[in-house]
Parts: sequence; structure tokens; C-alpha cells
Amino acid sequence: MAPRTDTELERYVWRLLPDYVRDDDNGNLETFLGKATLSAMGPTLRIADVADPDTSVTGTAELANPAAAPRTWLRWLGYLVGINLDTIADADKRAAISDSATLQRRGSIRAIIRSTQQTLTGARSCRVYWNLDGSSPYLLTVVTVTAQTPDSVATLAAAVSEKPAGIDLELQTVTGATYAEVALEYADYDAVAAAFTDYDDLGDWTPPTP
Repeated sequence: MAPRTDTELERYVWRLLPDYVRDDDNGNLETFLGKATLSAMGPTLRIADVADPDTSVTGTAELANPAAAPRTWLRWLGYLVGINLDTIADADKRAAISDSATLQRRGSIRAIIRSTQQTLTGARSCRVYWNLDGSSPYLLTVVTVTAQTPDSVATLAAAVSEKPAGIDLELQTVTGATYAEVALEYADYDAVAAAFTDYDDLGDWTPPTP
């Protein structure tokens, strides 16, 4: 069933009236309803149409479908799935809502990475570690590339907005990798020497996202 046209909406409102009112009308009331009450009830009835898969354009409940919902409705969909859309670029809002079910949003590593990346440029490299130095079990370390981090204050705020309660969080911006990341990846200096030809080669290395 297609969404109702204005004429169909007018007839729908007219049919809501009791029979005795419609039987006694000489046409004036019906005309009035068509032009006056439609302006008040029309928006509500159209919301009902787009919320019903049988009458919506996409065949889904459009108000709950991030791909089809009006832009002004996205904030509410974000609230439903626990996403603060204020930290997400307009072009990424619909995808963020669609992906929310698989991201285990707030407090997860993927949630922190997604929020942090909204403030980055270029390849938007972001790595997140628990207890990176091996002696701070309540410390979460977010590592980004300096050249891709135009505003470190905004980046830190974005990461903190998704961190779990009771956990400390720090931001490190580096040109390649941190010493702690190298230590995590390679057992000793011999292993590092075998993997890289010189310090410049090591400096260009970026570890995989954990």
C-alpha cells in the first residue's frame, strides 16, 4: 500500500465523523475539513504512514530506519542506540546508527576509536590499549598520528566521551609508534634489529590496530 495522498487523507478525516453529521452536511463541512483540519492532522497521519512498513515508501518503519529517516529524526535514533551524534560528522551519522548494534557502543574499544576518528584527518589512524606500559591496569591509552590530529584537545575529549566509568584515559600523538607498542610487538632488541634496517625504518612503522 502506498502512502496516502492529500485527497485520501481528507476522506480519511471525513470518515471519522459520525454518520449523522456526514448525512446532514451540504458539502460545506466536508470542504472545510479538507482544507482546515488536514493542515492539523495531515502531519500526524503522514508520520503514521512512514512508520508503517505497509504504507512507507521504503517498505520499512522509516522513522526507525537510519537510511530513510528525515535528518531531523537522526538525533532521536542516536539516543535510542546510545550514540552522541554531536561528535559524529553529518556524513557519518546514518552509518553510525546502522552499525551501533555490532559496535557494543559506549565503553568499548571500537566505540572509542570511532568517536576519536571523527576528530582526525587523512587515514585517521587510531590505536587503543589497556595497560600499555604494563603497570597501569586502570589506564586506557589512545594513540593517534600527530599529522592526523589537528586538535589534540578535541581528540582527547572525543575519546573521553566514550570511555568506561572508573577508567583513566590518556592521549599520545606520535609520528609512528610508541616505545611501549614496539615492546608489545617484539620480544627484544634482536627482534627489532631483525625487523628494521635502521632507526628511520623503525620510526616509519605503525603497529596494527589492536
